[in-house]
Amino acid sequence: MSGRPFKADASPTVDHASLPFNRRRETRVEDRHWYSYEMYESLSAGAEAVVEGKVLSVNRSAHGILLVMSEPPRVRQLVALSNPRLGWYRSTMVYEICWVQAFPIESEGHQFLVGCRHVTAASR
Repeated sequence: MSGRPFKADASPTVDHASLPFNRRRETRVEDRHWYSYEMYESLSAGAEAVVEGKVLSVNRSAHGILLVMSEPPRVRQLVALSNPRLGWYRSTMVYEICWVQAFPIESEGHQFLVGCRHVTAASR
């Protein structure tokens, strides 16, 4: 046992400079565009199916994007977004799904807010 006294009222100190960059504090910009997307679904016996559709972006940052989807993806699933009208440097981007949250829309049932982390850009 140590000879130092225990201070119950001492609050812990956090060295914020040593913490990894917090993406939630990143500057976000409004980014309302329709994208085509592709996701791969694993099926039994090692087969894969491609899920394709359209998705609406809400905002983006340097490391992520917030989407609205009509079907819920799985967390950690990869999604490739493409929109050639946005220029070659953003024509196809790959993101990892980080979280999914359902929200009701009266006329359309449930939609899903999907938070994604940028993984890489792909060329076609």
